[in-house]
Amino acid sequence: MATILIFSENRQIAHKLCDSLIKGKYEAKLCSDQNDLRMFAQEDAPLIVLDASMRWTSCRPLLEMGQEMGCPLLFLTTDKSMRSHLQALYQGPSDVALLPVGQKMLMEHIRQLLGGTAQPRQLSVDEATQEAVLSGGRRVELTAQEMALLLTLMENQDAPVSRERLLREAWGYQSMGETRTVDVHVQRLRKKLGQDWIETVYKCGYRLRLA
Repeated sequence: MATILIFSENRQIAHKLCDSLIKGKYEAKLCSDQNDLRMFAQEDAPLIVLDASMRWTSCRPLLEMGQEMGCPLLFLTTDKSMRSHLQALYQGPSDVALLPVGQKMLMEHIRQLLGGTAQPRQLSVDEATQEAVLSGGRRVELTAQEMALLLTLMENQDAPVSRERLLREAWGYQSMGETRTVDVHVQRLRKKLGQDWIETVYKCGYRLRLA
């Protein structure tokens, strides 16, 4: 199994990623520069996980060396509009994961880059037309409240979100006495998106499943 090398100047992000990968039965290493990449790439080309917020002077030699070695590379970013730009920087197999990334989604990105067949599902929103855009380009029209609810779930993809938090962030309610409102709107979203997109989390709330 390929070694996964994590490059990030944010140690909290790096350690969290490393823990997730180790739980997923991968060999993961925290690295700092191209010397680490050279050391771990003596036998097989490792998979590189690169935090795109790193300084360009640190990223550039990693990109150049990774391309020469044929390493697959996973970019990490908080800006979804950077996807095409980041992949254009690397002339090799690459993918982009949005931070914060849940463990299931991280595993799907890794498996895909290592030659697996599983594909992470895609979900985005077009706020201009007030539609959700699903894998394959299917578009679903949403009400304003359904859009607010979906955006709140998307901000926490693959992580459970309590009904109380959904009320605060999607409705702006401070009172916790209207949780039934959340359940009703989740059911409506499920009918539009598909039943398997939003999972009920026992004694908590709901989770958006992209993996």
